[in-house]
Amino acid sequence: MERRKILLIDDSEITLEMERSVLEARGYDVRATSTLVEFERVLAEFQPNLILTDIHMPEVQGTDICRTLKNEYNTQDIPIVLFSSLNDEELEKLAEASGADGFLSKAHGLEALGEKVDELVESIIW
Repeated sequence: MERRKILLIDDSEITLEMERSVLEARGYDVRATSTLVEFERVLAEFQPNLILTDIHMPEVQGTDICRTLKNEYNTQDIPIVLFSSLNDEELEKLAEASGADGFLSKAHGLEALGEKVDELVESIIW
């Protein structure tokens, strides 16, 4: 069975490595990127089943990435989850406004990341 592919985008390299480690331990094939240029390259090559993006980044907002991808024919069907330290209420509003398929608060901690992604994967994607 093919492993599910997740593309992470976050401006913090340390956070990316911790997130990647958690998700790979759960059996996902994960690529992580911290820049917009790298994200675009990896997106084209990797063809993820899910994109998990931080919201507040120096180059671009995760909500803008979401809006752009949801308006592109070749990426509109990739589920996108906003991942931020904002509270659930704020995240839900941003997810709805940007067309994201879900949201996940970093406030729940890395321990909850794998479990929450599993739940989102089951309810949104596969």
